[in-house]
Amino acid sequence: MWPRFRSAAALLFWLLLGGSRLAMAQTSPRTFAGTVTEKGGEALGGISLTVETRDNTVLAYGFTDEAGAFRIGLETGPDSVRLRARSMSHAEWSVLVPNRSQQFAVVLTPGEIKLKEVTVKGAPITRQGDTLSYKVDAFANKQDRVIADVLKKMPGIEVGGDGQISYEGKPINKFYINGQDLLESRYTMASNNLPADAVQSVQVLERHQPIRALDSLARPENAALNLELKKKVTATGQARLGAGWGAAPLGPLWSANVSPMLFAGRQQLIDTYQGNNTGQDVAAELKPLTLADLQQGSELSTRKPDLTHIQGLGSPPVAANRYLFNQVHLLSANHLVTISPENQLRVNASYLHDVQTQRGGAQTRFFLPDNRTVTLTEAKSNRLTFSNLLADFAFIKNVKRYYLKNTLSLDGRWDAQTGDLARAETGLRITQQARNPFVAVSNRLGLVRPLSGGRIVQLSSFTFFSNSPQQLAVQPGAFAGLLTGGVPYDSARQQARLGAFFTNNSAGLTLSRGGWAYSGQAGFSQEIQRLTSTLTTSAEPDLAGPPLRNDLRWNRGRYYLEPGLSRKADTWQASLSVPVSYYDFRAEDAPLGAGQRLRAVVAEPSLSLRRDLGPLWYVSASAGLSNDFGEISQLNYAYILRDYRTLQRNDAPLPRTQTQRYSGGFYFKNPLKSRFFNAFYSFSNSLNNRLYSSQVDASGAVTTVALDQNSRALTHSLNTSASQFISPWKTNLSLQASASQRQQPQVLNGQLAQTRTQNATVGLKMSVSAFDWGSLDYNATLTALRSAVADGPATAAARVQEHHASASIFPTGGHQFTLSGDYYDSRGPAPTVRAVFADLLYRYAMPTKGRKIDLELRWSNIFDTRQYQYSFVSPFQLAQTTYQLRPMQVLASARVSL
Repeated sequence: MWPRFRSAAALLFWLLLGGSRLAMAQTSPRTFAGTVTEKGGEALGGISLTVETRDNTVLAYGFTDEAGAFRIGLETGPDSVRLRARSMSHAEWSVLVPNRSQQFAVVLTPGEIKLKEVTVKGAPITRQGDTLSYKVDAFANKQDRVIADVLKKMPGIEVGGDGQISYEGKPINKFYINGQDLLESRYTMASNNLPADAVQSVQVLERHQPIRALDSLARPENAALNLELKKKVTATGQARLGAGWGAAPLGPLWSANVSPMLFAGRQQLIDTYQGNNTGQDVAAELKPLTLADLQQGSELSTRKPDLTHIQGLGSPPVAANRYLFNQVHLLSANHLVTISPENQLRVNASYLHDVQTQRGGAQTRFFLPDNRTVTLTEAKSNRLTFSNLLADFAFIKNVKRYYLKNTLSLDGRWDAQTGDLARAETGLRITQQARNPFVAVSNRLGLVRPLSGGRIVQLSSFTFFSNSPQQLAVQPGAFAGLLTGGVPYDSARQQARLGAFFTNNSAGLTLSRGGWAYSGQAGFSQEIQRLTSTLTTSAEPDLAGPPLRNDLRWNRGRYYLEPGLSRKADTWQASLSVPVSYYDFRAEDAPLGAGQRLRAVVAEPSLSLRRDLGPLWYVSASAGLSNDFGEISQLNYAYILRDYRTLQRNDAPLPRTQTQRYSGGFYFKNPLKSRFFNAFYSFSNSLNNRLYSSQVDASGAVTTVALDQNSRALTHSLNTSASQFISPWKTNLSLQASASQRQQPQVLNGQLAQTRTQNATVGLKMSVSAFDWGSLDYNATLTALRSAVADGPATAAARVQEHHASASIFPTGGHQFTLSGDYYDSRGPAPTVRAVFADLLYRYAMPTKGRKIDLELRWSNIFDTRQYQYSFVSPFQLAQTTYQLRPMQVLASARVSL
């Protein structure tokens, strides 16, 4: 496998490098340089110069410095161009010249320029270096209240359903407010609550390096977002209170949001209390959407484990406020204080208590290899309780000559689940109760120090402790045939506990010289975990039955060297990294007399290339090889009851997945014309030393075991998006398309088959704010999913349509009426399902001075649509889930800007 990877990576490198050389030969950059003076020879600073086509289209621009010197670079252009110099106190100067590098001595004549009375509108998007600035007023309309409403209308920027912001199809790496990182990864608390009228512009910092000491050395592909506020000292926020009534079973409704904010030179704060029972998912504001500085992928083992749980309903593909029955309270305090010109302290603390109820049903059909069909019909009623306490305490020093950051984090979760379930085929009623607490403490330290001679020292340390005792109780007991010799019994109780310690420490040195950078990093990580579990039944277990107790001790050590080489030129850059790691795994379950040990030395090279094809275009490519050795949750020698109908045992070699990845992207942006386009393709080839086998019995219960057998998965994916803002009509149009195919083996009831899953999605978004009296928003998504077994017929494609439209009218004064509607259409192997929703909003903006006050009346789900059905298709399974939705409700509220 390694020779094939090496050959493919080398071919990719030489093809792109060869293309880069050809492109460089064809489009070598031109430079227009010189001086600007008056007739007397006095140098003129601040003079604007532009390079234009014959029809006055600006290709590049620049300004003279204090000495009157200028230098303008131009990548492409026609055979001849016009160089033009302008000044309010001098007569305009221009000359038509051949498009080649040359020097100029520009002499301006003093004179006055008489201007006609005109109305000047600034460009909606401007560019300065690597920063794009979106003027908020150019995209906002009368109905927008928070900055997230405006971000969704900006070309090139995408806002996901969870609030994650992307640029050029890649998530942002930082979210700043006036250049400060107050919220780090949980930035939706700002985007969903910061008033739009407090923001002057939204800046996209392309290829942003958050660590200033590394800015000249390493530049990530991801961009950052900065909100530039209108005032240097901004005290803002909002307070919103609401009350209403919903049709049964809702009853009285309430909603509250009090979010004061302060943004000053030496401090920033966002404090908020939010609560409601109206279906608004405020818990999403605590979801981390970016990685911490210097974070590594090996830290994925610090996530909360999911050892046991009840049989849930999942989430339907509709807006959360359609299906979420909740009672939520969120209290959060976020403070950033500058204690000296270079040092900052930051505190982010939040507490969430969220009670959710789910009602619905599921019918699952398993198509077994022997042509039998097992049908499982379940009616479900669940209650989920989430109690989370999160706190981060950080010291930050982030200047050009020094970077130091230490973050102490606390994460406490006390989650509980209860579920009542009825089986239609047998009339059996099942009760489930689960407890899933999790407590973790971690500390992250990062240090970057530039030295003389282009050297940079980098230190990183991360330490993590966690404990998660979980349990699941099921009545009546399941898997009697396996657990009690076929004797029915009343209840089963699964107890499981996972304690973990993890540390990762490294030191590195980087030397930069010219356009080259040489780096080396050495480090080690250690992971120590213990998984204990006991499955007990109310009946005496079968003494000859399978093992039901785990006492697994897991130790994983990694010692690594990461040499790297990068080259940065004016129009292209390349980087090569070849981490070499020594892994030492030990897993032992002494009571069962089981265990294993694995030592391995692996190299995980990665190569990335980028080539600028001019001021508007660039291409990128990458190739890499990675090894994933799995987690402790994938290794248990005795059975664990995951939910009432899933019993799992992983008695197989330590999981290992080796993956080759190749990708390439093509990107275009023209800020002056507000036009953006990108396309990205990726391919992965994963080899796993395990193959999972599922055994489905006549009742629909699934027993899963891991087999010591290699399996390979191939995945292709293609993503593209385009957006255009039409300034005179204040209209933003965007189109997204994606397609993927995955092929992998699967074993069901002892039969091995190759499965193939294909899906494609096309989306269209449109926002029109061309008139003072109204606006229109529309977006539609079409998704197709098909699955098949190799050498067998493909299932009929499942197709889902989603249409969302909203029309607002501003008749007079501060009145606003908004009618919005959603339409869903699902068809394919399952029966066709259609659902229609409509909402009506009346808003009155009171004519007050100072604080803005809105009075609102919102009528939701006018047609009282109470159910939605969603189907999932796989080669061996058809699952149809019916969700109970929130009925019609009316909410009156008042909103005051703070």
